[in-house]
Amino acid sequence: AVLTGILTRKRELAVLQSVGMTGKQLKTMLVFEGLYYTLLSLLVSLVMTVVLGPLVGGAAGDIFWFFTYRLTVTPILLVLPVFLALGIAAPLLVYRSVARHTIVERLREAET
Repeated sequence: AVLTGILTRKRELAVLQSVGMTGKQLKTMLVFEGLYYTLLSLLVSLVMTVVLGPLVGGAAGDIFWFFTYRLTVTPILLVLPVFLALGIAAPLLVYRSVARHTIVERLREAET
C-alpha cells in the first residue's frame, strides 16, 4: 500500500518539494505513513482475532472432532517487529528511487 501510494502520488510529492518541503521532511512523512499502515493493520488483525476467532473456532470445533480452538495473539506480536521494520524501510527505499530524478523531471513526467 505504501509503495503504491508513493508511486501514484509522485506529482503531489514533487509539488510539496517544489514549494519548500525538504527531503528529510518528506521522508519523515512517508515513514510515519508506513508506520500508520502497520499499526492500523495490527489493530485490525487483533480485533478480528478477538471477535471472529471464537466464532470461527467454535464452529470449526463443532465440525471437526480433532479441532480445539485456543486464542493466541503471540504470532501477531512476534511478526510486529518485522512489519515495523518494513513500515520504515519500504517508504525510504521507494523514496530513494523516486528522488533520483529532479523535482522538475518528476513534475514533467506526471503531466504526460
